[in-house]
Amino acid sequence: MAKEQTRTQVSRLPSTRESRPALIALAVVLIVGGALASGFLALQSGNRAFYVQVTSEVAQGAQITENDLGRVSLPEDFGSGIPADQVDDVVGQSATTRLLPGTVLTPEMVSDDVGIAAGQTQLTLSVDSSPFVQRLQPGAQLALNVGGGDAGRQAVAAELVSVGDASDGGLGSVSGNEIPIVVAIDLSCLNVVAQGIEDNAVTPALIGGDAGQRVPATCGS
Repeated sequence: MAKEQTRTQVSRLPSTRESRPALIALAVVLIVGGALASGFLALQSGNRAFYVQVTSEVAQGAQITENDLGRVSLPEDFGSGIPADQVDDVVGQSATTRLLPGTVLTPEMVSDDVGIAAGQTQLTLSVDSSPFVQRLQPGAQLALNVGGGDAGRQAVAAELVSVGDASDGGLGSVSGNEIPIVVAIDLSCLNVVAQGIEDNAVTPALIGGDAGQRVPATCGS
């Protein structure tokens, strides 16, 4: 008789009425936990702010345009960045250093000054409006092949500051087959390159790596 009673107790399953409170308690825990998680995420998202970010490479000394800038969401305690609502104050300023895409701007990276590096000057060239020139990016290292004829040719190292548009009169009067570019060169090469511009005898070439070290950065003895 005792064995039969034990077998009956072991095989007995809880009724639906007995398991219902446990399911209700589990559901309450899940709902409360989900609400707390949602609230935490909402608080976290509320602790972020937008800052000015560079989207296009800008050479040192080049003027920053609206197209060079975007915005990025960062924790609001990221105190060194320039807030996105101050982007209008940045447009028109000059880069104090070379700016790469993805850089979060800080006040030290921009200046109201022209921003030309010490010992350098900037010149505007009118060159053939080729796909090569149109694809050049600010900061590109160039070799300017200057002169020709009996005087021979001279290579001068330069850094591209900006590429204009064939219809952009602000960088100089050019024909429909030419495009203006602004380059930075060493001040000692000013007379050489300026004479080449006057003679329409300046051709830019893109250089890189060790080849750039073989192009003279200065002119004269």
